Amino acid sequence: MNFLNKEITMKNKTIAAPSSYLYPERHLDNLLGHDWYKTINALLSGIYIATTEFYVKKNIQPALFPVTTGAISSPMGLGSDSQPVSVKIKGHRVYLADSMQFCLEIGARLNSVGAYYIMPTFRGEETDARHLNEFMHSEVEIRGELNDVMALAEAYIKYLIRYLLKHNAAHISAVAGGTEHLSNALKHKFRKLSYSRALADLMPIEGAVRQLGRFYDITPKGEKILLQQYGDFVWLTDLPWKLVPFYQAKQEIFDECAYAADLLAGIGEILGCGQRVLTIEDLDASLKAHRVKPDEYQWYRRMREIECVQTSGFGLGIERFLLWVLKHDDIRDCTILLRNHNKIVGP
Repeated sequence: MNFLNKEITMKNKTIAAPSSYLYPERHLDNLLGHDWYKTINALLSGIYIATTEFYVKKNIQPALFPVTTGAISSPMGLGSDSQPVSVKIKGHRVYLADSMQFCLEIGARLNSVGAYYIMPTFRGEETDARHLNEFMHSEVEIRGELNDVMALAEAYIKYLIRYLLKHNAAHISAVAGGTEHLSNALKHKFRKLSYSRALADLMPIEGAVRQLGRFYDITPKGEKILLQQYGDFVWLTDLPWKLVPFYQAKQEIFDECAYAADLLAGIGEILGCGQRVLTIEDLDASLKAHRVKPDEYQWYRRMREIECVQTSGFGLGIERFLLWVLKHDDIRDCTILLRNHNKIVGP
């Protein structure tokens, strides 16, 4: 046990978040003087180490990419609640990466197994209890189909939990009051719930769904209700194809559904995964159906001409996972340095 673990155990009290985001001018004092941020730093470090260990054992290679891109990925689809962040460099309009999935698809072609990374992701929506302008994203792309990457995601989450229980139990207990919820998560496979079944449960409840054209989208309130009903770590499967980005493959039998799934825990969705569209013909049809201009994605099309490989991937929001670990309800407390695109905050 390291010194900080011993120190927290001896204090025998629950550590409460100082909520520095409300008083950014006080953040440096809290950051360097409050046990909350020592705990957050220790857990983030543990997640990083455990991620590296996990993928080394799977022979999945780390990938290093730039943070700028000419082709955004996440704000695609009617159900998306994210916005891109654009910047001007040398007179050219580019984007700060909202995801590295596109680059990881290249990485999965360079390595016969797959590629992963942990890097910042940038989003343009307002910060709130569920959203950060900049968050840490653990993403992976492998050669395989949706079931393969869902199994990998479950194994990864459980590896993180085991690591944190072994190395950071005192940190977690000091905030969450115990670690029983981590131990319980290791005892069973994650439940699968079809999107249509979830809608049937939620439709009678006001505010649990919203209508987008002829589709219904599950709201954050709806996700919380599902977690109350089914417990943590529920896969929401068979997502509507029109509500997911163009690069998610359409199911052959149920053609209104995508080979895509979201994992719910704690505050709601913590991880999204999907099987990528495979052929050039399917890609062209998907771009048209989702009303996405193909100009910025010609390279994506060309990649399939060079090498047509079935890949699938997922992205875990690390701070959202941390909310579940700590039984906390505000993601703005789970980052070391404050970032709010409405103001400049140091350091």
